[in-house]
Formats: sequence, structure tokens, C-alpha cells
Amino acid sequence: MTKSVFRRFVYFSLAVALVCIIVVCGIITFPVSEFIENSKKSTLEENTHNLSQLVSEVVYDDLYSLTLSERRVFTASLNTYASSQRAIAAICDTQGRVVYSSQEELTGTILNMPDTLKQKLAHSTYFEHGTLNDTYNRQFYISAIKITSQRDNSIIGYCIVAQATLWTADYIPTIFGILVLLVVVAAILIFILSAVYAYNTTLPLKQMAAAAKRFSVGDFASRGHIKSNDEIGELSQAFNEMADSLASSEGMRRNFIANVSHELKTPMTTIAGYIDGILDGTIPKEEQDHYLGIVSQEVKRLSRLVTSMISLSKIDSGEIDVKKAPFVIQETAFNVLLGFESEIEKKELSIEGMDNDEDIITFGDKDLIHQVLYNLVENAVKFTNQGGYIRFGFSRKAGSTYVCIENSGEGVLPEDLKLIFDKFYKADKSRSINKKSMGLGLYIVRTIIRLHGGDITAESEPGEYCRFIFWIPDEAKIKKELPYYIKENKNEQ
Repeated sequence: MTKSVFRRFVYFSLAVALVCIIVVCGIITFPVSEFIENSKKSTLEENTHNLSQLVSEVVYDDLYSLTLSERRVFTASLNTYASSQRAIAAICDTQGRVVYSSQEELTGTILNMPDTLKQKLAHSTYFEHGTLNDTYNRQFYISAIKITSQRDNSIIGYCIVAQATLWTADYIPTIFGILVLLVVVAAILIFILSAVYAYNTTLPLKQMAAAAKRFSVGDFASRGHIKSNDEIGELSQAFNEMADSLASSEGMRRNFIANVSHELKTPMTTIAGYIDGILDGTIPKEEQDHYLGIVSQEVKRLSRLVTSMISLSKIDSGEIDVKKAPFVIQETAFNVLLGFESEIEKKELSIEGMDNDEDIITFGDKDLIHQVLYNLVENAVKFTNQGGYIRFGFSRKAGSTYVCIENSGEGVLPEDLKLIFDKFYKADKSRSINKKSMGLGLYIVRTIIRLHGGDITAESEPGEYCRFIFWIPDEAKIKKELPYYIKENKNEQ
């Protein structure tokens, strides 16, 4: 059975909480025990000292000097004191024989009091947590002090008070019960709080997992709705961006398949129809050259489509090898224009900006930049209005070459302007078939420019113009090759 994040989170939180409670209880036990023992010691020593003073005043200078009635009264008082303190009080002589005791069976016994203990009692009080040399059958807090004579201040005996420790059998069940209750209550609270927190934390993850499963079957409508600023919120935002990208890619993929199908079908149908007409004699011989020209145009159209697809494949796989060298950008632009001469004359377009006498030397891959200019000029020729203009601009700024290509015409709408460099994107979809565009040209242009370390931007005023500006930075290599290149050019001229 697969363990969910929710369950693992709850179990982990509960385990950590229980370990913390046990560790804290263990840590607290030692200082509390020490505090209790010190408190017991201080109180017990004070009570023992007071009892010693009382005995000294009662017996004066001899423990055996009391009459029988006085002994009874004194013994009753001693029992009362011991009962109030929950202790065992014993008064013994210097030999260790118990003369008076609150525990009757101790009276008359001789306590095991070694000389070292007597020597210590001669100068100070004695305290231990034990059995006083097995005098008692279990652990006690024991305090002992000397009893001095009122007459000459000599030692006439010892006062010994034994008080039960806190950790006796009477206290253990209560303490254990309190600890168990504490652990149970804490565990319940931690479980509830952890469960609520884990549920709220894992819920968006479950929602995104469910949405991801729907993505696998082509449903890209699901989105995350987390507004928090933590990592989950960032993940939800990234998930939504991914969903938008997938939805956009899926839409473009479908459009691409539809466009490719149409682009392939239309020229192939045209080619097949005209060739069949020529072969079966439907088209007269005097008109065959005209229709063969149309077939040639359709073949070139298919060739451009295949070329774009190959370029796209190379770009996506990272197989494009940029071979940079210095060249004159105007010459490349002029060669590109020659390929569109018939279209330019047919639409009576005005070409501006190509009469600049200053050669602009660019450092880049000449063939790739030729493709960039070809795609941009092809767009300009295609979308420029009848009798309009195509304007070129070449300049150098801050060690980079800038190229501007502007054409008059209907331009690009603002909502389309920011998307025209995306793969498979085609503005004005209602007329995209007539425009014979696959939505790859500008994507390839931007990719090639960025492979050179530059970038491209687009500006447009709907109904007025459309302008593309790209720049290519120089590199250290151009500083070495440029003088030789210019010298060689002058010799050829």
C-alpha cells in the first residue's frame, strides 16, 4: 500500500512530538529531583536542629535523667512531632543506643554509628539519602545532629530524623499517571493539529496531481488556486504557467498539423493536376510553359516548407553550428533583395536605406544571418501594401551591429506583437492560409540572433507600419580579423 505524504507527515510529527515530550520530561526530572532533595535537606536539617535544642533543654545534661512520667510525656511529644513531619525521630546516646524513638521497635537498639560518623557530628550536622548503615529497610532522607549538655556543652547524645523520600511507592503511580495523561493529551492535540496542517498542505499537491493526470489525456483546463507566498504557492504558480504553456503548445501543435496538412496538400494537388493535364493533353502545348511555371513555384513553396522544418529540427536539437567571421551586412541584405526582385516589381515597392556608402562590418555566421534577412524581407514583401515601401537601416552602436527593416502596410495588432516570435504562432488566423505562413520564420530568426548573443524586437502601428530591429554584438576575434578583411576588400576593388 502506497503511503501518502499526508500520512507520513502526521506520523512524523507525532513521533517527533512524543520524543520531545519524553526528552523534556527526562531533562526536567533531574533538576526537579535535585531541587526537592535540597529543599528536603534544608528543611530536615532545620527541624533536626530544633529538635536537638528541645531535647537538650528537656534532659539538661543526661538522657537517662527523666522520670517515668516525664519519659512518657516526652515520648508522646516526640511521636506527635514525627507524625506531623511524616518522619522517624530517634534520640540515642553517645554509644548509639536508642533512648527515645517515635518508632517503638527502635527503642533500645544500638545503631551502627562508626567513629568517622561521630567525628563528623562533633563538628557539624550529617545528611544522607540512604539507610544509615542498614538501620532502615528502605531509602530515607536522614539528618543527624549532636545533643549537647546545658551544663558544660559536652556531647550527651545524637538526634536522628529520617524522612521518607519523594520517589516512594506512594508517589510513583501518581507521577506516572500524570506523565501518561500529559503524553496522551499532547499526542491527541498534536495529531489533530498535524492532520489539519498536513491536509491543508497536501491538498493543493493532490489537486495538481489530479490536474497533471488530466493533462496526460489532453485536458489542459485545470489550474491551481493557491494564493500563499510560500513554496506551495510558488509551485502552484509554476504549475499554472506550465499549464498555460502546454495549452498554448497544444493549440499551436494542432494548428501546425492543420497548416502543414493544408500546405502540403494544396501545392501537391496543384502540381498533380497540372502535370496530369500536360500528360493527357488537356492543357495545350502553347500553355504548358505557363503551367510549368506555376508547378515550379509550388515546388519552391514545398522546398521552403521542408527547409523551415529542417531548420526547426536543428534548432530544437541544438545541432546548429555558428561559424562566425566578419562580413559586410549590406551585401548580404542586397543579395537577399535580388531573390525577391520580381515580387518587389510586381507590387511596385520602394526600397529605401540601401544607398549607405559606409560598409557595416558584422561578425557572425554569414549563412545564418542571410537566413535571418531572408525571412524578414520575405515577411516585409508579403505584407507591404501595393506601392508601399521597405526601409533598411544599418548602424553600429556600443560595439554591436544594428539592423532595422521597416515596411508600410497593415502592421501587427498589439495583442499579436508580443507573440509573433513564438513557435507556430500566426497572427490574423482568418487569412493565414492565403499568407502561406507556417509560423516558423520569426521563431527561427529570433533563435539565430540569440545564438549570436544578440536579440530582436518588433514595433508596429496598425494600419501604418511594422518594424523589426535586431542587433549582433562584436567579439574579441573581430578586432584581429577586421583590418585584414578591409585590406583584402580594397585590393579586390
